[in-house]
Amino acid sequence: MKMKKAAVCFLAVFMGILGIVPGLHTSAVLFQPRNFTISSEAAVLINLDKDITVYEKNPTKKMYPASLTKLVTAMVVLDNVSDIDNTEFEAPLAVFDELYGQGASSVGYSRGEVATVKDLLYSLLMLSACESAGILAWNVGETQTEFVQMMNDKATAIGCTGTNFVNPHGLFDPNQYTNARDMALIAQFAYKNYPKLIQIASTKEYVMGATNYQQEGWKTIKHTNKMLDPNSEYYYEYCKGIKTGTLDESGRNLVTIGSKDGNNYLFISLGAPLYDADGNAIYTLYEDHKNVYEWVFNSFSYQKILTTDKEVTEVAVRFGRGTDYVLLVPSDEYVTLWPNTDEIDAIKEEINTVDFIGENALLDAPIEKGQVLGSYTLTYSGDVLTTVSLVAKNDVELDRIAFLTDKAQKFPFSVWFKAAIGMTILLTVIYTAIFIAVAVHRKNKKTGLNFRKK
Repeated sequence: MKMKKAAVCFLAVFMGILGIVPGLHTSAVLFQPRNFTISSEAAVLINLDKDITVYEKNPTKKMYPASLTKLVTAMVVLDNVSDIDNTEFEAPLAVFDELYGQGASSVGYSRGEVATVKDLLYSLLMLSACESAGILAWNVGETQTEFVQMMNDKATAIGCTGTNFVNPHGLFDPNQYTNARDMALIAQFAYKNYPKLIQIASTKEYVMGATNYQQEGWKTIKHTNKMLDPNSEYYYEYCKGIKTGTLDESGRNLVTIGSKDGNNYLFISLGAPLYDADGNAIYTLYEDHKNVYEWVFNSFSYQKILTTDKEVTEVAVRFGRGTDYVLLVPSDEYVTLWPNTDEIDAIKEEINTVDFIGENALLDAPIEKGQVLGSYTLTYSGDVLTTVSLVAKNDVELDRIAFLTDKAQKFPFSVWFKAAIGMTILLTVIYTAIFIAVAVHRKNKKTGLNFRKK
């Protein structure tokens, strides 16, 4: 187990150094609901199928995670325990000493009780049992401090930049904090890489197994998320899991997955109010999640914004056989999640050929089909949707007669022609000078000989 923990720590440090962030989602453009407002202080909505962030509210605002902390606790446990059904942990006294008098949520374990990791995880994620978090931390990390360091290493490896943990259960500490964007990264990473965690965290009801203190089936637990309970006024059939978290200091936090018609979303909300103006407990967090899911399910669809046969622009071509231009088309199509009510015509385009073919935007044949000759950027409300290359739609062959005729016509005005004329004149002058010098030399030589005879 120690070797596994060392490997996890090394991986976290290594990935942090390289800046590798697995499971990162992309965000092209954000949208805002029009018919309702979000009561939570911070929120992030991600389309899990395309890794697209659809909606954000105060995504980097410092918040307190409360029991959402237990998602990372569970990931670290699953990293280090391969057989959760047959691995058992004993509850140490230190766990109960820490939780005493804090009003922590509990499943009912006692000091010295031995339970399977499987049951500890179910009570951790479904019932948010704080003693289960402590039992897991002390056994996996040998000390809680060591385990918390593993949690922070995990958060760093995932890509979190505004999150810090000081305990595995989420009870308030001013130095234990997160933000909606980091929590979205954590939940999305769990969704992609920890199917067992998602399975447990989506279970509505579970019967606890036997311990050395309790007989089989000693307790039946239900998920703390009221949206999973068919008998609750907050029930929502398209919602599953994942984790609730509530503190006076944090407000009500919730992470859920919404799935309908093959579309899957992850919604994180932090800081929903605990009470109304009269001091009555309220649960607007569930309204937030239902409203957001209804909004995206009913108002969004995957739409093909850009096709590879769209003739974006044309570029003039010299010496082309049968044509004096070439059409440019996108190198790739672009399909994205888009509101059904927003006109695609509102998307603006930016065409750039200057950086590829110069200011004159003039090319000489031959041109090959698929040759990159520009770039094409789509924007919406100032946000970049995508940038693709612009390529030649077809080949343009060289007209050799036109090419040679042009060169012949331009040769008298070319630098080379002028250089040739200059060289010819220079050689003529040199030749003339040499000829005159030789003639004079011969004449002088002849005159000299006649003078000696006299």
